[in-house]
Amino acid sequence: MYKFLITLTVLFFSACTFDDTSHIKELMLKAEKQVSHEGTIHKNVVYKSTLFHNVELDIYEPLTLKYTKAPIYIYIHGGSWLRGDKALVNVYDKTVQGLREQGIAVVSINYRFVSQSGISAMISDCLDAVKYVQEHAIQYGLDAHTIGLHGHSSGGNLALVTGLTLSKHNSDIIFIVDEYGPTDVLKLLKEQEDRVWWTYLIADSSLEALSPVLVVHPNVPPVYIAHGDADKTVPVEQSKSLYMLLQKSKIPSSFTVVHGAKHGYRGIDDAAVQRHRKEVLFFMLDKYSSASK
Repeated sequence: MYKFLITLTVLFFSACTFDDTSHIKELMLKAEKQVSHEGTIHKNVVYKSTLFHNVELDIYEPLTLKYTKAPIYIYIHGGSWLRGDKALVNVYDKTVQGLREQGIAVVSINYRFVSQSGISAMISDCLDAVKYVQEHAIQYGLDAHTIGLHGHSSGGNLALVTGLTLSKHNSDIIFIVDEYGPTDVLKLLKEQEDRVWWTYLIADSSLEALSPVLVVHPNVPPVYIAHGDADKTVPVEQSKSLYMLLQKSKIPSSFTVVHGAKHGYRGIDDAAVQRHRKEVLFFMLDKYSSASK
């Protein structure tokens, strides 16, 4: 019965317009061309072993020693919860370079997809990746209590879910950056125009864990949200809903609307994308600097 439900869930996500296979392929090719070889990089570190999978992460040590212990930036890649790889962090090479040059350690993680183990396993992998990095912080010269989370699309969703979950119990997460990630998965999927009849067999409760708007709490760290107003894959209203909740709860948060941008910031010129990425980098460096005082 469990395997049957997993199969249905996979088909469900695959049927949605949120599925964006060709775009992920393009990003993977770009990441390959921009992969960093500077400094010390620990590739394919196994942070979790299951019966069928070794789940891995990459650690990019800082390029300068600005802090006694390096603050941690954790990147969670996108891919509709069905594809992608930790190497996608290299698409944002200038961000990675900027962080490392300012003494920040960059960690990019893999996780099991919905198609492999289901929703709860995917979320537990993200949580366990953070736990692994904290438990091995001394080994890599990292600050286990100064962690920022960042993701795009479904990775932004998982960054929110991970950060909101962990911040309930401690203050180790100092910020979350969510770029055009779904925040109310139930609402998003119900509004899909091409949702097929058998997807209604999936219980809404199984998707609640992927809906950050349902778990906002008073201890959430500062959140930076960005979203294109021409996004038809994940409508900008998804981000607006979360931002309004954060504001209502008096959580320090900001919301940047990238005008004319479709999903993945497609539809705008590269100069506009780079300006936005500089803004995101500035936000993150400011939070790291504040946390070190």
